[in-house]
Amino acid sequence: MAATQKGTTLMIAFGSLAYTGYVPQDATSAKPDANEEINRNADGATFNKILMDPTTEFSGTFIILGATGSITPPAQGDTVTLTPPQGTSTAWYCRSASVAFAAGASRLSLDLVKEASMTYT
Repeated sequence: MAATQKGTTLMIAFGSLAYTGYVPQDATSAKPDANEEINRNADGATFNKILMDPTTEFSGTFIILGATGSITPPAQGDTVTLTPPQGTSTAWYCRSASVAFAAGASRLSLDLVKEASMTYT
């Protein structure tokens, strides 16, 4: 019996190189609240909160399809563009990336961040 792979293929681009051979194994997207400044009045009650630099963090592991996926991970500081099957491409800043080779499938792991105040090209 031939091996069968099920999943949704994503397009991932590193700089000017684009590949369509990645199937997400797991992914986490978060909007951390660590950049919040809380100001209080003389009674200690909160009178405002300032979001200093709203960000979205993304981490995920992707199975690399041998025919089209790159086994070269992006470097720290590279721009990584993720395009979901039915969505808009979004450019992210790469904090770290690695490739793990194993029997059956090789995997690309990404740790990305997107600050609301930044544009990545």
